[in-house]
Amino acid sequence: MILTVTGCIVLFLTSLRFAVALVNWFSRPYLPHVGRDRSRLPSISVLIPVRNEEKNIGTLLGTLVLLPYEKAEIIVYDDGSTDSTAEVVSACARVDRRVRCITGDDLPEGWTGKNHACHKLAEEAKNDYLLFLDADVTVGDDLLKRAVSYASRHRLALLSMFPRQKMRSRGEKIVVPFMFRILLSLLPLFLIRRCRWSSFSAANGQMMLFHGATYRRYRFHERVRDRMAEDIEIMRLIKRSRLRGDTLVGRKEIECRMYRSYSEGVNGFSRNIFSMFGNSLAFLLLYALTGLIGWVILLFLPWQFVVSYFIMVIAINAMIARISRQRLSENLLWLLPGIAAFYHIAFLALRRRANNNFEWKGRKIR
Repeated sequence: MILTVTGCIVLFLTSLRFAVALVNWFSRPYLPHVGRDRSRLPSISVLIPVRNEEKNIGTLLGTLVLLPYEKAEIIVYDDGSTDSTAEVVSACARVDRRVRCITGDDLPEGWTGKNHACHKLAEEAKNDYLLFLDADVTVGDDLLKRAVSYASRHRLALLSMFPRQKMRSRGEKIVVPFMFRILLSLLPLFLIRRCRWSSFSAANGQMMLFHGATYRRYRFHERVRDRMAEDIEIMRLIKRSRLRGDTLVGRKEIECRMYRSYSEGVNGFSRNIFSMFGNSLAFLLLYALTGLIGWVILLFLPWQFVVSYFIMVIAINAMIARISRQRLSENLLWLLPGIAAFYHIAFLALRRRANNNFEWKGRKIR
């Protein structure tokens, strides 16, 4: 009896995830194209915090300088890099006068490195919109124009995007889709802009476009100075402040190679997995119940339970792959290892939370 009830709970939770993924599929959460007139576009500051990014920053700056946006500046904050990052940025600055680099100072007590870098970049920026990008993204397809037009039309304080992920190694293909499985099966993205509840919040620090005057008034990175998952916290802060935000999924206009191995992915995602679940351990455990634990439970129940669960899981991941522009065959091929990786990430995050410490890019975070 208890096993049957548990199986029904697993199927119910899985059906809710199926419904959310279906809503996201039909709502098409993408950045729309706009007309060719650029004369009325407000100015924009592209702000890039970097720390030991010599392998990535040149590619990003190369794609940025190709975008035709006249009223733009590009500022890089070198946060204590020990590699050739500064030299790469200087070389790009000699090619395009819109590019400049500022050297970071010591990290103050109570700040994470990225939040402090973004705060200092915002102090340097003078333009109407502030676009924060991570160094490992690449942009194209008129991203600047389309993002500013969309944010301006909807009067957004913040527009964030989840870039299309480029995955090459086996480890990446196992771990990285986990991010989209959580995002696109737990949160109907259209509610981020349309609902005032802060629980309907998501954002990605890889791309965050702020209305400049609003940012300068609220000083968002300063207010979340000690948070590792600053992106989600800022979106919640925006909604609690009765401002408007939105989060979309990227296609060709913004792409990213987030991690390059399984260990990098597990280590990185363990920083912010709790924020993905609203900092709720109970919510995370309910999600875990629909994963490998769900398979184990359903194997002891009539075949109808297993077939229903299997069909929904395949359909959920097929829709997520289509929405996030992943290869469907690869998504399904690495599905079970990817689900197992979720438990690895969760275990690592729980252990680090218990020890109250984390290390990222050579810095201890507590």
